[in-house]
Amino acid sequence: MTTYTQKRILVIFTGGTVAGNVAKSNVSQNVKSDPNSFMSILNNSVNIVKKNWNIEINPSITELFNVDSSNIQPENWTALIKEIQKEYDNFDAFIILHGTNTMGYTAAALSFALENINKPVIITGAQVPLGYLGTDAITNLVNSLRLAVWGYHEVKGVMSVFGSKIISGTRVKKGTDFDYDPFKAFQTGSLGQIGRFMRIDKPALKKHVSYLSKFKPLAIQSRVLSIKKEFNTKSISSLTEFPGMQVETFQSLVENNNIEAFIFRSFGAGDPSSHLFSAFEYLKKKKIPIIVTTQAPSGISSFQVNETGQYLKKHDLAIPAHDMSIESMTTKLGWLLAQKLNYEQIKIKMLEDLHGEINVENELI
Repeated sequence: MTTYTQKRILVIFTGGTVAGNVAKSNVSQNVKSDPNSFMSILNNSVNIVKKNWNIEINPSITELFNVDSSNIQPENWTALIKEIQKEYDNFDAFIILHGTNTMGYTAAALSFALENINKPVIITGAQVPLGYLGTDAITNLVNSLRLAVWGYHEVKGVMSVFGSKIISGTRVKKGTDFDYDPFKAFQTGSLGQIGRFMRIDKPALKKHVSYLSKFKPLAIQSRVLSIKKEFNTKSISSLTEFPGMQVETFQSLVENNNIEAFIFRSFGAGDPSSHLFSAFEYLKKKKIPIIVTTQAPSGISSFQVNETGQYLKKHDLAIPAHDMSIESMTTKLGWLLAQKLNYEQIKIKMLEDLHGEINVENELI
């Protein structure tokens, strides 16, 4: 008599392209999907997994909200975190159906908030909605299910499964609106590939899992789950530098819009124009943190390459983003602001590698 391993999977439905939240088109009908549409896909796959892997899956699905992901707000992240916390003891893994536009932000937010989670939280979606010709919704959902019950490696924590990619939650970056493989790991964070076979990068996965017990033991039950679920992104201003940018912009935002922190996409390797130094000095005096990243798509902001970046470092005027993605640095900063950390604490925490979001390297020039 065959003994089956029991796995309880909760699919959390949030809308997005996968559910048909797309603009009407002249070349395809407008099809909306509800949670029941996805349950039929799961039920078809459950029997195959049971036969091939001796794993009996009991899937459930809940609709938490149904929005285009461009409309996702921090309140939605908090709702997702609360749902996982509420159902933590009832399920072995969680799959989140999410739109692609803000998937990187949600993945990063959940990574920081679910500090010591001991179960997989897999975020997926689709480029082509369920019910449309050429949909990738079925493949992405089934592949997420495969990873959620994968028994050959220690799979836990927040990650994305999309196309052929498995990516750590703090490194999810959307690169295109067209390809079936639109996401890539930003700089680092690739955990493996999934197709006919699953290829897991064992050292990368081990590192990903190690962060989950960095400060507290892994949560076997919800009562020991360490969660900080609030985000204050409304107090952040995110700016892109350009030649001739007004130095008064920063002070105006602070005094007129109650901005408490900045993200600044600068030139080079975090090398702003020197005419903006007075703005940086003003922010330091006001104890308002500013994170400086680069406009280069795959660049690293280190304050070690050019003179203006070195000036920021020498006078302690800003925090270098190093290789953090814009999604991770934004959600991380909002997460720290919500915890009421002071200026010095934020400076330290932004440079601390909490969940694989940052590699601080000293370059030798």
